[in-house]
Amino acid sequence: MGILFLLIIQIPLVFLYSVFFNQHLIIGIDFYTILSGFLISWIILEEYSFTTKFSLFNFWLKRSLRIWPLYFLMIVTGFALIWATRHFYGSMVSDLPPLPWLLTFTINFYIIKHGQGFLFFVLFLWSISIEAQFYTIYGILLKWAKKLFVPFCILSIIASLVFRYFYLHDFANVYFNSLSWIGTFGSGGLLAYFCINKGKAFERLQKIPVWITTSVYALFILNFCFYKYIYASDIMNVLERFSASLFFAFLIFEQSFCEKHLFQFGKIPFINYLGRISYGLFCYHGLVILIYEHYTQNINGIDSPLAVFLINPIVIFVVTIGISALSYNYFEKPIMSLRYKYQAA
Repeated sequence: MGILFLLIIQIPLVFLYSVFFNQHLIIGIDFYTILSGFLISWIILEEYSFTTKFSLFNFWLKRSLRIWPLYFLMIVTGFALIWATRHFYGSMVSDLPPLPWLLTFTINFYIIKHGQGFLFFVLFLWSISIEAQFYTIYGILLKWAKKLFVPFCILSIIASLVFRYFYLHDFANVYFNSLSWIGTFGSGGLLAYFCINKGKAFERLQKIPVWITTSVYALFILNFCFYKYIYASDIMNVLERFSASLFFAFLIFEQSFCEKHLFQFGKIPFINYLGRISYGLFCYHGLVILIYEHYTQNINGIDSPLAVFLINPIVIFVVTIGISALSYNYFEKPIMSLRYKYQAA
């Protein structure tokens, strides 16, 4: 139940952060990346433990059938929106990055070089691009250099800290460069390796008392509330992503493997439902926000505190859930089922 919960909750959390708490979006993406590193590594290492081998083709096939359809649908939607706006309304809208950047999942590097001056909802694809890059790297590494996996993860964390130190005042690189995020993926990979091997340290940590769990959650809430003050200095800015990784690693372990819990998110039916449509929530929410802002910009009171912090987010959230549910049932799910037809034996 714990692993399933973590698999389904990652994207809804990022969605909720971006709609309700935009100023802390970075924390949501920290969770998204460490969890992705954990799940990628867990899936591959678990296959090794059950079959003593790993099919790189099947792994990439499953990831592609899950990621590509919505990713490219957003790109096609972007080009269609640009054409329709110019053709029917004669107005200019933001363009999109050239196709080579979009087709190679390197949009994050395009943003570093050319900026963010393109369609708002396509901008969100940068994090999917980074995830696709690490699917490729981790798949190859665990297929042909499994013994180097742990050293690679440790070096990833160190390399990320060093990179953030040298590019500390370069926002584009700190935020969008894959090297800035490689440490969180590495932290997730180390956690998966630790949990899959179930040594004595793992067994001791499973018995963490509830008061310690409560204390860690309380520290995180304080960290969230005073985020701007805690990470105001240069050194704390360098360590921000690493400190977030430590907390989220604890969260993953506590929810998935501990014997006693303060509470379990995975037992909430609504959260489980969001999990089934989670990828759609992430991909569609930018488009919903764009359309919603366009059609409500002239409504009186739309910029009031009540609308900004309550009404607008709720409406956007509900509409995005509806679109994502339809997309999952009639678009994503049929495509994902193709893996059973084409995967290698």
